[in-house]
Amino acid sequence: MTDGLIYMGGRMLMSGEAQVPVTSAGVKYGANVFEGLCFYRSASGGGNVFRLREHLTRLQQSIKIMRLDAAYSDIDFQQAIFQSLEANRIREDAHIRLSVIVVGEGSCDLRGPTSLVCTVSRRPPGDLADRAIAACVSSWQRIGDLNLPPRIKAGPNYHNSRFALLDAQANGYSEALLLNAAGKVSEATSACFMMVREGRLITPPVTAGILRSVTRGALLRLAQEKLSMPVDIREVDRTEVYTAEEAFLCSSFEEVRPIIALDRIQIGSGWVGPWTQRLWDCYEQVVRNVDESYGHWLTPLPHMAKTAAQEPNSVA
Repeated sequence: MTDGLIYMGGRMLMSGEAQVPVTSAGVKYGANVFEGLCFYRSASGGGNVFRLREHLTRLQQSIKIMRLDAAYSDIDFQQAIFQSLEANRIREDAHIRLSVIVVGEGSCDLRGPTSLVCTVSRRPPGDLADRAIAACVSSWQRIGDLNLPPRIKAGPNYHNSRFALLDAQANGYSEALLLNAAGKVSEATSACFMMVREGRLITPPVTAGILRSVTRGALLRLAQEKLSMPVDIREVDRTEVYTAEEAFLCSSFEEVRPIIALDRIQIGSGWVGPWTQRLWDCYEQVVRNVDESYGHWLTPLPHMAKTAAQEPNSVA
C-alpha cells in the first residue's frame, strides 16, 4: 500500500489530494510511463536507492519513444524520490513508483502537459522460500515492438500482463509465462525469466519481447562476476523450461521469485535451487552494501546518511 504522502507536480500531497482529471489522456488512454525502483536499508544503518541511474535512463527513453512533452531532468526525478522517502519517514525497505502522466485533456495523441508523480510503499524483507510459485504458460501472446513496444515501461503495456495473470489465477496458478509471436518464452506478467540448465544461467534476449530489466542486468553480472557462472542470452523453448534444474523470475518489484512448477510439471527438485539461492544471497549483500564492490550501484538517501553517521553502531 502506498504511504501517506505523494509527490505530485513539485509538492507533497496527501493521497486523497493527488488527483488526475478523469478527462485527461492519462486516465482515458493510459498516456503514462513509469519506473519501479527499490530503496534498501543498508547494513550500516543508512539507506540507498538501487541502480537509480539505470532506472532514470530507461525512464527518459520511455518518455522519448512515447513522444511526451516532458522536460524533466534526472535531478528532477531524483529530488522527487528523495523528498518522497524523507516526507514519509522511510527508514526500512520500500518500493518506489516514479510516473510521468499526461494530465492534459484531449484525444489520444495528446503529448502534454504532464505531471511528475512519486509514490513509496514500505515492504518487509521476505524469505526466498516464501516467494516460490507455481506458474503456467499463458494462452495470451506477449506484446511486441510492432504493436506495444515492451522496452517502454508504460501503463497500457500491462493490460497484456493483466489478461495473462487473471487467466492464470482463474486456473489455480500464481503467475504466467508469456510466449512471443515466434512461440519462444518472453517473460512473466511483471518480471523477466531466468533458468538454470547444466550449470548455465539462461535468459531470453531483449528481442524476445521483454522489458530491458535493470534487475535482470544486475543478476546477470553477479552470476558471472561473483559466482563464475556461465551465462547464455538466447531464445528459450517452452518445453525446455520443463527440463530446467531451476527457474526464477526477477524484477525490481519481485526481486527474485523461484518457479517450482510450470504447467504442473515440477522444475528441478520442486523447491528453491542452490544457484537461485546463491544468486539471491549475492543480490542481498550488494543492495545492503555488505559487498561494497558494487557501491556504484547505490545512491544514498541524504537524510538517512546523516542519521547513520550519528549512530555508528546501528545495524539493519
